[in-house]
Amino acid sequence: SIYDFYFLKQGGGHWYTWTEYITKEEENIPADAKVSELIIPTMETARQSFFLKTYLDHEIPMLFIGPTGTGKSVITNNFLFRLPKNTYLPNCINFSARTSASQTQDIIMSKLDRRRKGLFGPPIGKKAVVFVDDLNMPAKEVYGAQPPIELLRQWIDHGYWFDKKDTNKLDIVDVLLVTAMGPPGGGRNDITGRFTRHLNVISINAFEDDILTKIFSSIADWHFGKGFDVMFLRYGKMLVQATMTIYKAAAENFLPTPSKSHYVFNLRDFSRVIQGVLLCPHTHLQDVEKFIRLWIHEVYRVFYDRLIDHEDRQVFFNTVRETTSNCFKQSVEKVLIHLSPTGKIVDDNIRSLFFGDFFKPESDQKIYDEITDLKQLTVVMEYYLEEFNNISKAPMSLVMFRFTIEHISRICRVLKQDKGHLLLVGIGGSGRQSASKLSTFMNSYELYQIEITKSYSGNDWREDLKKVMLQVGVASKSTVFLLTDNQIKDESFIEDINMLLNTGDVPNIFPTDEKADLVEKMQMAARTESEKIEATPLSMYNFFIERVKNNLHIVLAMSPIGDTFRNRLRMFPSLINCCTIDWFQSWPTDALELVANTFLEDVELDDNIRIEVISMCKYFQESVRKLSLDYYSTLRRHNYVTPTSYLELILTFKTLLNRKRQEVDMMRNRYLTGLQKLEFAASQVAVMQVELTALQPQLIQTSEETAKMMVKIEGETREADAKKLLVQADEEEANAAAATAQGIKV
Repeated sequence: SIYDFYFLKQGGGHWYTWTEYITKEEENIPADAKVSELIIPTMETARQSFFLKTYLDHEIPMLFIGPTGTGKSVITNNFLFRLPKNTYLPNCINFSARTSASQTQDIIMSKLDRRRKGLFGPPIGKKAVVFVDDLNMPAKEVYGAQPPIELLRQWIDHGYWFDKKDTNKLDIVDVLLVTAMGPPGGGRNDITGRFTRHLNVISINAFEDDILTKIFSSIADWHFGKGFDVMFLRYGKMLVQATMTIYKAAAENFLPTPSKSHYVFNLRDFSRVIQGVLLCPHTHLQDVEKFIRLWIHEVYRVFYDRLIDHEDRQVFFNTVRETTSNCFKQSVEKVLIHLSPTGKIVDDNIRSLFFGDFFKPESDQKIYDEITDLKQLTVVMEYYLEEFNNISKAPMSLVMFRFTIEHISRICRVLKQDKGHLLLVGIGGSGRQSASKLSTFMNSYELYQIEITKSYSGNDWREDLKKVMLQVGVASKSTVFLLTDNQIKDESFIEDINMLLNTGDVPNIFPTDEKADLVEKMQMAARTESEKIEATPLSMYNFFIERVKNNLHIVLAMSPIGDTFRNRLRMFPSLINCCTIDWFQSWPTDALELVANTFLEDVELDDNIRIEVISMCKYFQESVRKLSLDYYSTLRRHNYVTPTSYLELILTFKTLLNRKRQEVDMMRNRYLTGLQKLEFAASQVAVMQVELTALQPQLIQTSEETAKMMVKIEGETREADAKKLLVQADEEEANAAAATAQGIKV
């Protein structure tokens, strides 16, 4: 179609395919490139880059719309930062549900100079390019407006803002606008047409299978071409097809619901699987069966670890079994035979499949490899724990059973990856913090946590953020920033974390004097490391932000109980998009089954679902009680777990279920009513069609008779006209005779 070509107006002009827009330099992947930073050029990237260049050259605001993971942000950011630095000054902003107009104005104004009183712009001779990502995320206020967008609209409409202090007019010049957003829904809002009318809107569709295959096959070929056996080039293509199958199955089978609001999958998950497979070097990956085990491990870590119930896990296991057989032409039983003494592989056996780089603590070289000796693995974990307790001011009392080892292994895997961030989800006391602290120690990273007090304020939070950013950016220390949900005293904390996850920066966090000092330190760091970077303040600050992104790993520990978790995921999509999710399961017991069964008797449920609901209720109560005892024995503090909390849990479930069923019934009734109206309209159209068909011959006959009558009337009209002429002649003669007779009479 016309969308597959672009027109180059040179000479007589010529049409070219988008693939011809890609240069050879773009297609070549440097040998030392980081997988997380690779951008594989495709027809889609060429289109987006072309429109970016065209619209920026002509200073036309634009809006990219497309689903998450289609490269809107990455391609735009990459394009903007490759623009000539002596001409363009990029300024990237990520909107969230809590972004305000005041914050937006501050962020944009912070990158502009005061040219004269009331006139602001980039340094003379330059153009500032403001890139607003997640444009439609800001929450609507009571009257339906989105203040940040209204602020942008005022600038586009009138070219100025007002000073927030004295309300003087601030003219904005030489500033261009690029925006991107996902389709409305799931926390994203419709934006006013009064703003979008100023933007050239470009829709970016989800990647077709051939584009996905090209992207990830290019990465696989690049990696497996570096010292691997030639056969792995072929298996690299199988890897991409198998991962695509799992990705599609997960997106189709595991849909988000109120209790599973984190069941959101996008191409970043696809990418994380590929990145995980690439962690194992060619020296330790030389047979196909180990390669397939590595792939199974990675898809389990990316997709399986967020699943919360047995049914979903079983569906996923069956999907992996089928995909292994169909794509790799090998059975799961053959590949994982060492995990089951009986020879039959079930979902629970795959819990014994481990890969990691921590199995040899004494080794200086950390290699991501398979771990088959589980007894020795327990010994190694206990060794790490002992070492941690020897140097820690707050020793941990952990029993290294399988549940703990699994989660520590998962956390270590993510921390090993570039820009690896984690969202740990589990009820209080499930071991999220302990596993994170030990994993940080095992990776030889620094751990940073805030200390909450009664007087802890937003200013204290900003100071803590500055400390951790300076630690990773200036001192270049790999650091894990661990934040739990009970430390989040204000939702603005999550707003800043959202910005850190997306961009590695928190806008306007450093005052002018501190920023100048930071730039000076970064200049010294650049000289020490022989980095070829411009000595300008902007380049130095970007160097600092790049270090922050590379060295900072954010670990968020949240509880799924209540609405808070679900609302945060809706308001701050980066918590899902930029983090690997690990759901901490609690240990089930049978102690409270009778109580749960009694209270759920009057709830209309399938037997299977009822059993699962009872099981869920049981393990919440019992696990919290057990962990509360551990908490008391360690710190001599009480955490009371009463039967009332258990009953409240069950009643909350019943209320929520009833409410959702009412909503579903209401939606179903609306749907059925709509169908009835559509059927009625269709029947009426059919009746009218039959009547029209029946009248068709009569219409034809009437038309023919009318035509004949017209011919007859025309003939009779001609005869009447001839007679009329004769009558007129006779009349004239009669008149003349009458006149003569009158004369004689006189």
